[in-house]
Amino acid sequence: MIPASVPAEVVYTNRHGVTQTVPVHAWDDDGYAVALWRGALQRAQSIEGFKEVRERREIIGVVPGGGWMIEWQVDGEEAAFADPVVAWVVYSDGQAVPIDTDSAGEAFPVTSSSDWRVYHPDAAPHSPAPSDEGKHA
Repeated sequence: MIPASVPAEVVYTNRHGVTQTVPVHAWDDDGYAVALWRGALQRAQSIEGFKEVRERREIIGVVPGGGWMIEWQVDGEEAAFADPVVAWVVYSDGQAVPIDTDSAGEAFPVTSSSDWRVYHPDAAPHSPAPSDEGKHA
């Protein structure tokens, strides 16, 4: 076995339909990812609900929100609401993800694919690109 020198993870769907991950511990002699599963090392492909093996992004830093806002569009409603971005999580691949809070004060990185946007109140308002001028919605 070859120890996993680059952080990688096995992605699988559990029996409740939730996508989860476990770290890759090594690569076997045939090049397959090996993970600790139910107390034993197993090939990733043999894990129930296996989806893929991918490089694992690691959090390398957290920086303040800096006045940025996150605006949420609620399904079926025209009105949106905005919250301050509490902080930004910075990952090893360079991506920065906003951290928002819920009504109970719990902080979480925004990974939802829901309708949301991030903006800074001091930024210039959105204006159409020159190629969009004259187009009607």
